[in-house]
Amino acid sequence: MGQARLGAVSGAAAIALYVAGVLTIGTRPDFDAGPGEVAAFLDEHRRRVQIGSAFFALAAPFLLWFLAIVGDTARDAIGRRAGTVALSCGLVFVILFLADVTTLAAAALRPAQVAAEPELASVLRDFEFMAMGMAAPAVTGMLCALGALALREPALWPRWLALGAFVAAGLYMLRLATLFTTEGVLAADGALGLYLPVAALTAWVLAASATLARRGTR
Repeated sequence: MGQARLGAVSGAAAIALYVAGVLTIGTRPDFDAGPGEVAAFLDEHRRRVQIGSAFFALAAPFLLWFLAIVGDTARDAIGRRAGTVALSCGLVFVILFLADVTTLAAAALRPAQVAAEPELASVLRDFEFMAMGMAAPAVTGMLCALGALALREPALWPRWLALGAFVAAGLYMLRLATLFTTEGVLAADGALGLYLPVAALTAWVLAASATLARRGTR
């Protein structure tokens, strides 16, 4: 399998595993839900949460492999620096993402203890979502570096993909606002605090993976 095709498979696998995790866990209580509701969800859906967390963890190395291959397409020093920044920021994101997932899995590991102290469930949930808010600048930096790399390599990456990376970067930065509110569209489970930024990131990775796949067939 060529490097471009391997990058395409890695990017697609990362997104597929992430989506599998989301679908497995299902709809969770609202971010401003009470501790009892959060604890009850973890108790009732313990196995689903654990399996979904495993899918999330499996997605992480595929994303890093994808970023490493994209960075390797650079043909000059500036492009290589952009690739290095993208991979470095991606590594920071993955570390925080795995901290998020570990917190979720830990909350589901001993549901009886969480049910006895429901406030603990709220604290763990808050850390889980706040970790992704703290990761927003790293993801933004990663996407901007990928956009800069794509602009440096017009023969390899279409211009719309580069511009899409900058748009996705701006949208993902909205997640930083989740540090300041627990309700509304900017909350950690709101339209602008979760759904739109995550959709922008996943759509860009899929588009870049498709571009790599087409290169791999030439």
